[in-house]
Amino acid sequence: MSDPGALSQSYFLSYSRADETVAMRFATDLRERGIPMWVDQLDIRPSEHWDRAIERAVHECRGLVVILSPRSVESDNVADEISFAIDHKKSVLPVMIERCRLPLRITRMQVIDAIGNYERALEQCAQVLSGQAPRSAPVAPEKRFEDADEITTAKARLTGILGPIAAILVDKAAARAGSVSELYALLGEHISNANDRERFVALGGKAAESPKPALASAPPPKAQQSSVPQAETDRLGAMLTPYLGPIAAAVVRRESAEAVSADDLQQRLANLIPNERERAEFLRQIQAISPV
Repeated sequence: MSDPGALSQSYFLSYSRADETVAMRFATDLRERGIPMWVDQLDIRPSEHWDRAIERAVHECRGLVVILSPRSVESDNVADEISFAIDHKKSVLPVMIERCRLPLRITRMQVIDAIGNYERALEQCAQVLSGQAPRSAPVAPEKRFEDADEITTAKARLTGILGPIAAILVDKAAARAGSVSELYALLGEHISNANDRERFVALGGKAAESPKPALASAPPPKAQQSSVPQAETDRLGAMLTPYLGPIAAAVVRRESAEAVSADDLQQRLANLIPNERERAEFLRQIQAISPV
């Protein structure tokens, strides 16, 4: 975006490099909605001096969109960009992606909250920047994915990638998803590693293709169905916890009710660990510490 006229109609994206993934997604989505955005990684030419290009862009842009997070509020560069924009009477639109202390100079400004609902925040931001009055979004039919077994499995798989926060993310995504494949697609947005994200989302497609067994009369308690000794399930639960977190014990109890043998249970649990390296490590540990 080397045209000065185009730059004067664009909004400068201010963000911490640690928030690059979310910031770039936000800027790209705004561009697709017709909002001209100036982004350092997209608009600085290889021959340009980085600091001078940033200074020129902040000076000539129409306004500033600042991505707020605990990292960005500690960034001297972000603070300088905000101060420069305010001192030169430019509009500043803060977008909060994580709870954080607001910089003093924007405490009285309207802050768009993107924590709970990204799409709604994106729409609000586009409306403000395009000069439209905010409007109420049409109420979509309520969706809620309620397959308890699939939700538990998704929590176990995502915990292996993101840690204990996975359970919260799955519950939130289930409130928006209408199917297991949609649930996994929503959760995949939280996985930064492309390979892990692709494998995880693919698991949702496989689950959607798997036929569900017909419901019959209420089955006996799962504890009575398990053919795996309690000592073995306890051992496997302890070994699985470093990979899935506190949910591991519940996952082992559920899988043991379906397993036909200890070997079958071990493989079922290993399959819940999305990361191939960690899955192999889990199986090696089981084999190295076999029960007597």
